Amino acid sequence: MRDHEKENKFPGRYNFLGSAPGEEVRACAELLNILPGDKVIEFGCGGGEFLAAALAAGAESVVGVDTAVIRLDQAKLRLKGDSRAQLIKANFVDFAPVNRAFTKGLARKSLRLLNEKEKNRLFRNIGAGFAPGALFLVDDLVLDFERSELDLHWPGLMKDCAAHYGASWERRKNEVTAWFKQEYPEGLKAWTAALNAGGFQLLKRVRKTPFQSALLLEKR
Repeated sequence: MRDHEKENKFPGRYNFLGSAPGEEVRACAELLNILPGDKVIEFGCGGGEFLAAALAAGAESVVGVDTAVIRLDQAKLRLKGDSRAQLIKANFVDFAPVNRAFTKGLARKSLRLLNEKEKNRLFRNIGAGFAPGALFLVDDLVLDFERSELDLHWPGLMKDCAAHYGASWERRKNEVTAWFKQEYPEGLKAWTAALNAGGFQLLKRVRKTPFQSALLLEKR
């Protein structure tokens, strides 16, 4: 999918689905163990909720990367001109750290928009910006099977979704099924290959729902 198509198609959906309520922000910060002096980057920073939380925890600097101007404008308002924050409109897969060095990174509900090749390219590009021991958290759709087997596992996946969403399932069915049909969720094998391309090793998988996980990575 072309970048301008992603920019136009997805921000409206993720203004709601991708917003970061306080509990989710705290959960991400806890898994990443944000500490004073950390240098943090977030891909798909949205309205800047996590970046603001990282600064409040004492991060030395934060960089937010997003493809949508409207979301970056919201982040700019939230961060109120803090000199420790930088916001960048960029295509994720072409982002290069250049002379930047990061100790913590986050991508929350944003990498599902990249296909398998694009995920590999992203991690290859950003790997040089993380020193050994640096942490990266991916919080996204992680299938219990590979994407090529989606049709085979579709009935079971829909059953899991119905059980998870309960009474709201019928209302959310079209929205949720679009995640799997129109976006690019992957199985753990494909995710691991992408992470390894950038020199990251999977430390922990926190299975949040039958189809969403937090993957905590460490740079080797």
